[in-house]
Amino acid sequence: MARSAIVSIKLVGDAESARRALDETATAADKFQRGINVAAGYASVGLAAIGAASADWISSASEAEQAAGALEAVFKDQASAMQANAEAAADAVGLASSEYSQMAAVIASQLKNLGVDQADLGAETDELIRLGADLAAQFGGSTADAVAALSSLLRGERDPIERYGVSIKQAGIDAKVAELGLSGLSGEAKTAAERQAVLALLAEQTSDAQGAFAREAGTAAGAQQRANAEYENAKAALGAAFLPIVAEASRWMQSFATWAKEHPALIQAIVIGLGVVGHDVVDTGVEA
Repeated sequence: MARSAIVSIKLVGDAESARRALDETATAADKFQRGINVAAGYASVGLAAIGAASADWISSASEAEQAAGALEAVFKDQASAMQANAEAAADAVGLASSEYSQMAAVIASQLKNLGVDQADLGAETDELIRLGADLAAQFGGSTADAVAALSSLLRGERDPIERYGVSIKQAGIDAKVAELGLSGLSGEAKTAAERQAVLALLAEQTSDAQGAFAREAGTAAGAQQRANAEYENAKAALGAAFLPIVAEASRWMQSFATWAKEHPALIQAIVIGLGVVGHDVVDTGVEA
């Protein structure tokens, strides 16, 4: 009888130990699963963030690539010198390389239409962009906004530039044309004379602002503008590695679209077949 009691006690004790072990195992497994779920959540968020970032990088790289192409088309033999200006633009004028290139292409096209010689195009364009940086430093806002105002002035729209302390009226232009000894001209010669007068008045009225961007380099606004430009340059550099992949994928998609257009019946059969398979999977309860 005593031996039976001992055996019973031992069996009960072993069962209790087993139960506790199973409980502890279940708790550990539950904690492990929760850890896996949390890790999966972080991984999902991380992958989504990487995906969004890479899309942003690719967009920046694509813009930089297009802007470089615009420099080549507009400046021709001077394109390499303007590309060097673009690469130094973050520190020099607070613009990303792509921003400088885009603005330079627009400004140069306007100057060319106003009669500026191709040989002078690079220097005059860079001078106007640097003036935009100075105006922004003196009166606030971004270099991009100030350069846009200068571009408007070249189109004959004089209101935007007034924000920067510049007031150019037609009477003033006519007086400056006469002062320069260019009165009585017509056609393209008159246009060139008025452009020369406008730029002369612009230089006179912005004399106090010239050099302001360099003088304000140590301010928070100046540092922030340079940092933003460098960040955009960094995104473009990172995205450049993805551009060949994107280009190849685009070519493949174009080829597939052409093939699909030429074989509509086969595409329809494939779609119907996939629909039938998907229906069977749902009906049988088999996970896809």
